[in-house]
Amino acid sequence: MISIIVATDENLLIGQKDSKTGLPWNVPEDLKHFKATTLNQTILMGLTTYKAIGRPLPNRHTIVVADVPFEDERVEVRDSLTDVLNEYKNSDQTLYICGGASIYRQCLGVADELLLSRIPGTHTGETYFPDFSVYGYQLVETKPFETFTLEIYRRS
Repeated sequence: MISIIVATDENLLIGQKDSKTGLPWNVPEDLKHFKATTLNQTILMGLTTYKAIGRPLPNRHTIVVADVPFEDERVEVRDSLTDVLNEYKNSDQTLYICGGASIYRQCLGVADELLLSRIPGTHTGETYFPDFSVYGYQLVETKPFETFTLEIYRRS
């Protein structure tokens, strides 16, 4: 199964280049949710997102998709997002797509699930999650947390 995991504000903002973490907000409860969801799982991200984080996330198998030469022995580097998606599409293992915007855009048409943490309000930044309304995702569950709401979508 392929699952997209992302945090957005009300306008689908996901990133701010000049912040320490690349995120436009600091919501520890959402980071805790992300960690609990992805711990001991396989996560995939683009090179820009990986560089923004600055290191592999502990206790996760990390796949970094890079279209330029890149080496880091701590992660699995792949040059084809399509190949990785095809490997996991019918697998019993979940692949968590963790960004950035270009990777999300390319995965929306094939992912089975979207785990969207909705951070209240509007924030400042320049990177947005793509409009996913045209991909057949249906809201199946909403889970309120103290500082955000988790929206779970599945594709029909």
